[in-house]
Amino acid sequence: MNTAWCLNTAWMLSCSAEHAAFTRSLRRVAQTQARLLRRLLHDNRHTWFGQRHDFDRIDSPRTYQTRVPATTYGDYAGAVDRIAAGEANVLTAEPVRLLEPTSGTTGGEKLIPYTAGLRRQFQRGVAAWIADLFSKQPAVRRGPAYWSISPALGPPRVTPGGIPIGFAEDAAYLGRLEQFILRRLLVVPGAMHHCHHPETATDLTAFRYCTLRFLLAAADLSLISVWSPTFLLALLDLLPAWHDRLCDDLSRGTLCPPQPVPAGPLAALQAHLRPAPRRAALLRDIFLSPTPLAAKLRQVWPRLALISCWNDAAAAQFLPALEELFPAIEIQPKGLLATEAFVSLPLLGLPAAALAVRSHFFEFEELTAGRIHLAHELDAGGRYRVLVTTAGGLYRYHLRDEIDVVAQLHQCPLLCFRGKSDLVCDLVGEKLADPHVRGILASLPTFLELAPSFALLVPVLEQPPRYRLYLQGPPAAAANLLPQLARELQAGLQQNPYYRHAVALGQLAPAEATLLDPDAASAYMLLERRALERGQRIGNLKPAVLDSWTGWPERFAPLLSASAEVLKRL
Repeated sequence: MNTAWCLNTAWMLSCSAEHAAFTRSLRRVAQTQARLLRRLLHDNRHTWFGQRHDFDRIDSPRTYQTRVPATTYGDYAGAVDRIAAGEANVLTAEPVRLLEPTSGTTGGEKLIPYTAGLRRQFQRGVAAWIADLFSKQPAVRRGPAYWSISPALGPPRVTPGGIPIGFAEDAAYLGRLEQFILRRLLVVPGAMHHCHHPETATDLTAFRYCTLRFLLAAADLSLISVWSPTFLLALLDLLPAWHDRLCDDLSRGTLCPPQPVPAGPLAALQAHLRPAPRRAALLRDIFLSPTPLAAKLRQVWPRLALISCWNDAAAAQFLPALEELFPAIEIQPKGLLATEAFVSLPLLGLPAAALAVRSHFFEFEELTAGRIHLAHELDAGGRYRVLVTTAGGLYRYHLRDEIDVVAQLHQCPLLCFRGKSDLVCDLVGEKLADPHVRGILASLPTFLELAPSFALLVPVLEQPPRYRLYLQGPPAAAANLLPQLARELQAGLQQNPYYRHAVALGQLAPAEATLLDPDAASAYMLLERRALERGQRIGNLKPAVLDSWTGWPERFAPLLSASAEVLKRL
């Protein structure tokens, strides 16, 4: 019995009590949620926020909805400033351990308060997932794992009041036992978090190279857990260009990326290196063989049992490429997680992720009528926006995540993420939203025929302004289909009356479509670079089909296909 099996089994057993509690709660969702809310209100009744909203006089979820208005991040800006200055007892009675940065889809940096209670709420969701996965898919326990590591966004920061900004590493929200086990199971060390120079923070060459170096050394890899499938696809795209260099490093036990790594992280990474000449020789033979990349990857990681990643919303368009590379490997969809809250968790054998009813108190706003429902009141087939109340001090907080209720597991709704409702582009009042645009693309015959690996609709500031759909994946010969695609896209966008009105008045020109060279650099890597510039973690970057930044035409210009120099317009 190997070390990985023992550690993974210990982790599974440590999660079994929470898994049992979660399983029981599936039949008592209303009671579970009411009890959780009651505890949160009681614990925080003497805080500034709790006194302002009479927490000690709230006796039910309905009373809570009456006394506390729904909120957005803007409602907490002043409170977060007070917390950052060192003031206690503002939103939570528990001290704020750190402020975790996240980037809003339409705004700048947001700082989310993290308390010990909020971390426990996240741990409940993780524990229920791990226990379910490891018990039902025991092959995952046979070896170590790759859990995606995001490169650091910059040097460590603290607020004027001395509160740290940001987790030191991605696994920091786990408990001590889980961190102890995970550090001994990771094939890529946590020091990878700092393996790029701050002055070249948007260039991830060294980060990707070092990640591949450790992944290739792990012959017994059994689990890959990433957020977006594009993160893994972008990584594997570099194997053909780098495999010789990687094998040289593997054979010698060295680490020589194309771009230098800071001395401190480099030393920490080198401490994990050992010469592996036999493994390197085997990999050379595999990479030099004429077989497809999928067959090579199966030989590189013969024990790989499961890949965990997003498959909802815009991430779904990248799943076929991942399935093509790993045709024999189970791909488990992740649940819905945000920096602010743990919303749902996947359970093997179910059509969608289950609401994490023991983590936070949830409410759901109907998209059409705007009515608010509790977790046990949702209808299968309904679409809602998520509101959450957490131990971190967010109360009736709009996550701006849209979900569909796919089915019910006893009393618990099974959810599918559909997009961010605040991801809106508005040049002249047209108010295009990402979920609507994604639904349009999924219905266009020509788009489905082209089956691009990358698609992004962006505003173009020409006279008059317009929207342009960039595609990557189809060959250059597919350019003859772009006029038809542009017509279909325009018809779909005009379902939005504000967009239709803007085009009719000449405020917007009709939509365009253009191809990016399939043999050029990955367009998704440009998205990652832009995300880093905005202070986002690339490891949990949610793919979208709409982006409001007006600088994309310039960024995409070097990738334009020669046959698409003249844009195809309606």
